[in-house]
Amino acid sequence: MHTIYLRIDEELDETGMSTLKEGMTGIRHITDVEIHARTPHDMLVEFEEQYISPMAILRELGRRGVHADIMSG
Repeated sequence: MHTIYLRIDEELDETGMSTLKEGMTGIRHITDVEIHARTPHDMLVEFEEQYISPMAILRELGRRGVHADIMSG
């Protein structure tokens, strides 16, 4: 497993972040997504690095209308 820390550019409300988290968790080879209420622009994504890349995760966020930057991986 590998984890990346993302910074989301958009301002999403709690419902939007929850929907985004649920959608990302449903993607094959993404094993966990964490979003904290105190830092709503931050997202931790745990994934199986042999099957999916950080760039593929960013592209998936883009398909969902969200822009993000990788802060660390």
